Amino acid sequence: MIFSTPEAAEAAFYAAFESRNLDAMMAVWADDDSIACIHPLSAPLDGRVAVSAGWHSMFEAAGQFRIQVEVAHEILEATQAVRIVREYLVIGQEAGPRPPILATNLYRKEGEGWNLVLHHASPLQVGDVRPAHPPSVVLH
Repeated sequence: MIFSTPEAAEAAFYAAFESRNLDAMMAVWADDDSIACIHPLSAPLDGRVAVSAGWHSMFEAAGQFRIQVEVAHEILEATQAVRIVREYLVIGQEAGPRPPILATNLYRKEGEGWNLVLHHASPLQVGDVRPAHPPSVVLH
């Protein structure tokens, strides 16, 4: 699948994540074995077969959830983009989101499209939750 921007690839990634659609998920990833994925508190998954198996396992185990994403930082270059985001999961009928998961998503441009090559997600410590926009005045 061709994604015209890193943002379009990321929107498709999180739509596939939330809908637990493995085919849609793997369509976002680059079509080679240079990809890697690290789920929270898990070992790295290297290559398409391992990444696909990891998402399959996660989707099989997951119940209904919604995910909200907040961009914390972005680095955009001609052929790659790094997007650091906070993922807020709302599981089942919970009233609000759980503490955020910090994720780094690396996208690579090949030809006309952008694809995901790395997703690394890690839970934050309770005291590590910081707003995306720091206060304008910093006191030392």
